Amino acid sequence: MEVNKEEAARCRDIGAAALRSGQTARAVKMFSKSLKLYPLPGVNALLQQAEKKLQSDGGGSTTNNGSSSNENNRPNYSSAPSSSSSTANGFASSRSSSMNNATSATASTTSSTTSATGADGRAYTPAQQQIVSHVLKAKEGGRGAHYRVLGIERTADEAGIKKAYRKLALKLHPDKNSAPHADEAFKAVGLAYATLSDTQKRTIYDRYGEEDPDNRGGGMGGGMRGRGGNMHFNGQEVNPEDIFNMFFGGGMGGGMGGG
Repeated sequence: MEVNKEEAARCRDIGAAALRSGQTARAVKMFSKSLKLYPLPGVNALLQQAEKKLQSDGGGSTTNNGSSSNENNRPNYSSAPSSSSSTANGFASSRSSSMNNATSATASTTSSTTSATGADGRAYTPAQQQIVSHVLKAKEGGRGAHYRVLGIERTADEAGIKKAYRKLALKLHPDKNSAPHADEAFKAVGLAYATLSDTQKRTIYDRYGEEDPDNRGGGMGGGMRGRGGNMHFNGQEVNPEDIFNMFFGGGMGGGMGGG
């Protein structure tokens, strides 16, 4: 039929292209399919040529009299040639290796983010515990502690101070961090910001090293001597939560813009 003839011609053309590109097994398959659909002139000769090439490459078969098998006695093409099989096996091996690597990476990530439980029953991560430890360690060691707590240089400007406070306060706020001593670290960050964001207090701090210059009582070494860990900010006695709320637009005093 004409429909079969057109399909046979298409298979012949595909087979010819495969033969030219060295895909001998595919060429044999397409020529065989073409002949089954419609006996186009010259296809049988192309098939024999492809079969001979396949045989010389070690992937074909012959009949008892040494001639190539014809269209009525075709070799079994259901199994792919060795090169295709190697490619498939290689892909499977590569895919398996990639999956193993991905599994290992996931396990590593899970291990590094495994949560523990704080005193309030909420979970916290090693990263949260690490930032708490870093801040508490930074506040020790005397003069310049406020700068170390915020992780800034002594030459930092107002924008740099605000940026540092914002970053740490969000990570240490009691609502977000349940690691042991997180509240203490949160207070240290608040006190550092309250002192360094005030030009006058910062000058006194740089000169005398007092944690909270507003607590000066004729001597040095003030620290958090207000009620319950309170500190002074803008001339008012406040707690770390008040400073957080002011900074992020809530609580007393209205928003501070956050820098």
